[in-house]
Amino acid sequence: MIITIFAFVLLLYGNTLFNKYAMDDEMVTAKNKRIELGLKAIPGIFTSLYSEGKLKYEYRPIVKLTYAIEYELFGENPAMSHFINVLLYAFTALLLFIVLKKLFKAYSVYLSFAVVLLFIAHPVHTEVVASLKNRDEMLSFFFCLLTLNYLMKYADTIRLKNLLWAFLFYILAYLSKSSALVFLVLFPLVMYFYPGINFKRIAIIFGVILIAVLMARFLPKLYLPKPDREVFYIENPLFFERGILTKLGVGMMTLWFYIKILLFPHPLLFYYGFDMIPVVKITNIWAIIILIMHIGLFIFAIYKIKEKHILSLAILFYLVAISMFSNIVKPAMGIVAERFIYASSLGFCIALAYFFFKIAKLDIKSLAIPVKNVKKLFLFLAILLIPYSAKTISRNTTWKDHMTLYKNDIKYLDNSAKAQALIAGTQLSEVNKELFKGQKPKQIKSKIDLIIKHYKRSIEIYPEYSSSWNNIGSVYFTILQDYKSGLPYFRRAIEIDTLYTEAYFNLGYTFEKLNILDSALYNYNKVLKINPKYFRAVSNKANVCFALGQMDTAIAINKRLMIMNPASDQPYVNIGNYYLTKGDTLNAINYMEQAAKVFPDNDELCLNLSRYFKIKKDSIKSQKYLNMAIDAKSKKAAKD
Repeated sequence: MIITIFAFVLLLYGNTLFNKYAMDDEMVTAKNKRIELGLKAIPGIFTSLYSEGKLKYEYRPIVKLTYAIEYELFGENPAMSHFINVLLYAFTALLLFIVLKKLFKAYSVYLSFAVVLLFIAHPVHTEVVASLKNRDEMLSFFFCLLTLNYLMKYADTIRLKNLLWAFLFYILAYLSKSSALVFLVLFPLVMYFYPGINFKRIAIIFGVILIAVLMARFLPKLYLPKPDREVFYIENPLFFERGILTKLGVGMMTLWFYIKILLFPHPLLFYYGFDMIPVVKITNIWAIIILIMHIGLFIFAIYKIKEKHILSLAILFYLVAISMFSNIVKPAMGIVAERFIYASSLGFCIALAYFFFKIAKLDIKSLAIPVKNVKKLFLFLAILLIPYSAKTISRNTTWKDHMTLYKNDIKYLDNSAKAQALIAGTQLSEVNKELFKGQKPKQIKSKIDLIIKHYKRSIEIYPEYSSSWNNIGSVYFTILQDYKSGLPYFRRAIEIDTLYTEAYFNLGYTFEKLNILDSALYNYNKVLKINPKYFRAVSNKANVCFALGQMDTAIAINKRLMIMNPASDQPYVNIGNYYLTKGDTLNAINYMEQAAKVFPDNDELCLNLSRYFKIKKDSIKSQKYLNMAIDAKSKKAAKD
């Protein structure tokens, strides 16, 4: 059975080894600057938040630790990262089998085996295994299973060392992902069904786990920076819809989504968000029906709990585990996600295995089932395992990279504002690469039109999507150089978000290109009022001042820029261009040389300086800047 479990995982998920990075993987993979430090990153990992970019949130040091160690050993290697994910899933399945055998020791071992096979094969787990970023879910669940294993050992032996191991593993689970919090309730629930345990030991287990929760949850706050995770309507309207009736209504639609995806896992999608799950009140007829259905399941589970019925455990485990992501306890990012059902799907698989025993007419409590009856059981199981496996193997290939994933799923995400924006943003990055390589906008017009189409669809779904308005304007401005067409989009973005510095900057830059300099200056000043350190706005403001005949002001601004960012060549280039425009070549070249000294990787600048000194017959300086230009181009080519 152990060999079969391990082989089954490799069979289903072996094809993920050919995948690269996809949805949010760069947050914790080799693309992460801290992870690239390898083992040197460890002190920083335990004293920093999980996400360290614009969105600073959560504390998941264990998953980042695994990637730092991995980078130290293998460097940037997505195949190795995926292999480690597959191994982790295999060991999780093996550990689950061990735990279930103990929990169901009064039942046939084939029950535990069937549960594990169903758990392995269920396609809803592909997001967790095939997406590298979601290793946190696997680690958290793996450590929770280890905790449960030692709690069972404690129940059998009453040895404190087993309780201590459980305590430590649970802290690791929580530090992998805080969704382990729900096991504060799940551990006592599962242990209630463990043969031979009494309520006193269950109470002790609850107390120990509660202490672990409090330590893992609150102690890091003493030394961590304050989380800064802005939330958006497109991620979950419940962050802004405060009414209890709406919360309960969306909660019921959320629970129905999870039931559906467990029963029929298609389509599986990389993101949901607004407006994929109906925002309704509990008075909605479907919400009422779903509520009655879940109340019925809960009543049945409570009715059967005294006899410690397997279905009672399965239902209660599922309901408790999914409650954290039901949008009733608190709003979930993206409203729903396949990874949110990873742990709770175990309850579903237990119930499913139970029903397969009933369909096969086998005695679930028989410790010795004849071989012919076992064959019958697995014949029935194959009816579900084969399509599950096929879907899993197929779904893994869609996680190959960002664009493969987005293109595959977008046909089912016509109502997801963020998904439409995500695919547009990824397509925009690809188009920019093609333009950099020499393609003309006319040659890739169909791709540009598609970007605009997806961004426009995102604002049709959610008209207040300020970044999509800004991004449409940017496409017109940057790629198509149709400055007038971009203006209304930037203006609308600012109407929605009056502190949107990038939109103000883009609007100012558009006016600068249209030679409406007063309006350009006005918008650059708006940017700097919100963010005085917005480097490009300061630089562009200086250029506008020069164009308005205020050369002294422009030079003074650029000299402040030199202090703001000593590593930038831009202020030197700006001043050099001013003098060049005025016909003062000597001062112009002086500043250009300073620019090349500050930033020698500007190959175009170095090449121009080389040409200038060649004309001036200064062969030494001409060769010097030519060599710098060649070195800069080589570095750029290597980076690309």
